Amino acid sequence: MLKVKRILLPTDFSATSAVLAAHARILALQSGAEVVVLHVMRPFHLAAEGVDVPASVVSDWYNQQRPLTEKRLHEFAEIYFKDCPVRTVFREGEPAHEIVETAKEEDASVILLSTHGYGVFRRFLLGSVAAKVLHDSHVPVLTSAHVEFPKHETEQIETILVAVDLSPRAPLMIAAAADLAREFGAKLHVVHATPDEGDGAARYLDHAWREEVAMRVRAALEEYAAEAKADVEMHVLSGNTSQVVAQVAETVGANLVVIGRHKTHGYEIVRRSPAPVLSLGQ
Repeated sequence: MLKVKRILLPTDFSATSAVLAAHARILALQSGAEVVVLHVMRPFHLAAEGVDVPASVVSDWYNQQRPLTEKRLHEFAEIYFKDCPVRTVFREGEPAHEIVETAKEEDASVILLSTHGYGVFRRFLLGSVAAKVLHDSHVPVLTSAHVEFPKHETEQIETILVAVDLSPRAPLMIAAAADLAREFGAKLHVVHATPDEGDGAARYLDHAWREEVAMRVRAALEEYAAEAKADVEMHVLSGNTSQVVAQVAETVGANLVVIGRHKTHGYEIVRRSPAPVLSLGQ
């Protein structure tokens, strides 16, 4: 059963980190979870890379920064989580690796992580840290390309949308999303995108066959939902997967979208989704 007991929040003290902290606080208050706020400082040899000044100068600066950064981390936690159980962890190393390792060591239930795409390709790429964590972590990762400050301090997860295919993981995905919906008292929706006329073999199917495929898909998903004892609303639509998921999420007012870690189009779903996306572990 997926239960939120400990939230890992990596922070770089940016504006996006502050927004994620506000969401982490709401999640912690709603679930009773502890928050672990993590900052990863790049090691000296990486911090000094490409800097055209004597190494001793950079070393002095680096040694001065560590206690200042640790102090900043404690202040960040005190400001955003003063009414929640919270701890801070400071580590040095490559950020994605340290985030994944800290999640293991702290037995985190979920990692809250921002996405950063830089440069002319920022619309098409997740930041390298987010991409590595999504790929390597066995812990569920909650991330969003469109994160905003909560409108209300009492904002809650009221509507969950889980995107599934027809792989053997589909029943597990629905069951996990149903657990979350029960924990938060949320309405659960299931979405599946069937190929449209322009996708592969689907172009050779006439309209009646496409309707038949959709009916069979819906029946299979309803069976999975029944096995999970989940009360769901089903959405089976043809089209591009990420577009369909984003469209349904917008229509039903989803507060959370749930996908499988290795689901095809996963990164594109994160980029398009109007709500935070929870990528479940391997």
